[in-house]
Amino acid sequence: MRTFSYIFLLLILIGCKVSKDTPLPQQELPEAYRNAFATDTTTIADLKWDAFFTDPQLQELIGKTIKGNLDLQIAVKSIEASRQMLRQSRWGQVPQLNAYVSASSNIPSENSLNGLSLNNFLKTSHIEDYNAGLSLSWEADIWGKISSRKKEALANYLKTEEAKKLVQANLVASAAQGYYNLLMLDAQLEVALKNRALGEN
Repeated sequence: MRTFSYIFLLLILIGCKVSKDTPLPQQELPEAYRNAFATDTTTIADLKWDAFFTDPQLQELIGKTIKGNLDLQIAVKSIEASRQMLRQSRWGQVPQLNAYVSASSNIPSENSLNGLSLNNFLKTSHIEDYNAGLSLSWEADIWGKISSRKKEALANYLKTEEAKKLVQANLVASAAQGYYNLLMLDAQLEVALKNRALGEN
């Protein structure tokens, strides 16, 4: 019987063992893709759209496009919500103090036993009840749940940030492409009008 108890206790301890994170394999990747000896690392991706497109009319068009696009506004709100979740997850290991206050009033019937007792002994027609209390709670991160929440909140925040960049990049590219297509069509129309005028003369 004692041996069975030891085996049972050993199985419980093995079952409660916390698993370790599996290390990711290190891949041997080159430090630079092509121009390994290039000293200037500035790319177009590092420039803001208003520094890349210098045409004032195009800048105004892109600004209106970004300001009025609903998908981009949704992405910005998602970023704000993810940022708040990230801030909240950082307070996961801090003890929580909760306070509550409640009040209630009960008016029993004058013909009931409670109503007659109140009128005869307490000289009142209602019962008032007030409660107040504090509770303190703290969660120990034994199984790594709080740290996993932090990683999840950070990943969601980065995901929404990149989604906003993607939506904005697509908007800027679409507006710029439409603008330059319009300029090309205007130039073609001007050439066609000049050709017609030369043909008539």
